[in-house]
Amino acid sequence: HGGIDLDLRKHSIEYLSSLPFDGFAIGGSLGRDREELINLLKFLMPLVPAHKPNHLLGIADEQSISGAVPLGVDTFDSCYPTRVARHGSLLTFNGTVRIRQGKHARDPSPIDEGCMCHTCKNYSRAYLHHLVKANEPTAATLLTVHNLYHMNQRMARTRRAI
Repeated sequence: HGGIDLDLRKHSIEYLSSLPFDGFAIGGSLGRDREELINLLKFLMPLVPAHKPNHLLGIADEQSISGAVPLGVDTFDSCYPTRVARHGSLLTFNGTVRIRQGKHARDPSPIDEGCMCHTCKNYSRAYLHHLVKANEPTAATLLTVHNLYHMNQRMARTRRAI
């Protein structure tokens, strides 16, 4: 795809957009950090056909999504929400909850008060804290369920705001 070389990226998208694809995936080397990623997308997205779906490969952290959607990226995929869940971090609209922290050991509240996911509707922070500290495999599943639900809600909010 051209990596971070703008001339190669331009050549690649000019050729690919001449072909009868249903949509486009942007991948490969996307920069060393979020700033380079966003700068690459600022250059690239005006060249990508806007009337077709545009997918960003391997990027789905909340800050990158916030920067990429206004530039024309439609969909994302990444292990980010599941990976951070496996390490005890829960994504919320009020910031990340690190469920391993002792302050959650006796907290009867859900991860996120307004969240309607299965995990938030059925389990307290205290119980999830216990599962994580006990290295119970169920913890990774329950935290992942929440994080995936949260990311879907984030994208739904983003789509409504457009």
